[in-house]
Amino acid sequence: MDNLKYLEKKFNILVMKNIIRDRIFIITEALLYIVVTITIILAAMWVEPVATFRYALRIIIPFLLITYFFLFLVFRIIRFYYHSLLQQKNFIEILNTGLIRLGTHIKIDAILRESLDIFLNFYGGDRGIILIIGGRIKEYTSGDILTVNVSKEDKHYSKSNRRYSVFTFSPGSISGEMDEKIKQALQEYDFGKCREVIILPVGDRKKTNAIVIVGISDLKRKNKYILFEETKNEIDIFLRHLNIEIENAILHEEINKASITDALTGLYNRRYFQKRIEQEFARAKRAGFPISIMISDLDNFKYYVDSYGHPKGDQILSELGSLIKKSIRESDVVRRFGGDEFAYLLPFTSSDEAKVFAERIKKMYQDIYF
Repeated sequence: MDNLKYLEKKFNILVMKNIIRDRIFIITEALLYIVVTITIILAAMWVEPVATFRYALRIIIPFLLITYFFLFLVFRIIRFYYHSLLQQKNFIEILNTGLIRLGTHIKIDAILRESLDIFLNFYGGDRGIILIIGGRIKEYTSGDILTVNVSKEDKHYSKSNRRYSVFTFSPGSISGEMDEKIKQALQEYDFGKCREVIILPVGDRKKTNAIVIVGISDLKRKNKYILFEETKNEIDIFLRHLNIEIENAILHEEINKASITDALTGLYNRRYFQKRIEQEFARAKRAGFPISIMISDLDNFKYYVDSYGHPKGDQILSELGSLIKKSIRESDVVRRFGGDEFAYLLPFTSSDEAKVFAERIKKMYQDIYF
């Protein structure tokens, strides 16, 4: 919200500057009319010094009208191109400020929410969502959909009232499956109350990481189709930079994950496990809750590897790691202790509860492989 207020304040400053420039244009144009009029009158008096005033006016007025007409056209053309260039400059400044603010975040959720705020402010939208499409990005976000100012649609809301226009940036990058997800999201959330909807895919030529949807309800704002068309180049540059920020954030998360996990099983490594033991035992001591540590291994695993080879053994360990991750709670920590041994840190768990958990893991493994 603070970022939105900052951008809105900057936009208001730009509006005030435009008003001042417009007044300077008007004053300059008026002064030029006066100077041209005086110059033509003096020139006519110098050419015909003895002519009557009425005769002089007959000669001067046609020249003045023609001169005024061309001056009017020239000023209108200059003002049109000046305002176009100024508008492009303002758009670039707003988006550049947004890119700077995006660079202050590391977490993908924060980057996506920041970008959604920027698009809402840029287009004058009042509600928006981001659909998470890419598989890699889903691992590091809090959900498949991030929302701002939207809620689930009332089941009794009449679909016939939906009259919004849809503007899609780079529609070729949106597949049929993505299009269905977009339609479902527009139906599921209250975009039926909007007059215009802008859809912006975030990604590169090979894949789409996310899709930004901005809903606009205020008809008093500038025609969004014109704004959408005028700013395509700027938005394209911004989307490319946004995708780079997302890819960098994903890479950061993957490096961080690799530094604390075992590559084969995806479970935590010794360094992280030891750190969590110290933290959880200190917390358990302060709060007075039970905590358990458990170690398990696979019977006859060495014989199995000798018989079927290391690749098959690695496959078993990888599958077991996935099975364990699905079976534990969010507060539990599991690490690969050795070749086929696993250590479990179970906060809020008594020894009896840990035994029940161990039996459950054992049974699930036996159901799969025996």
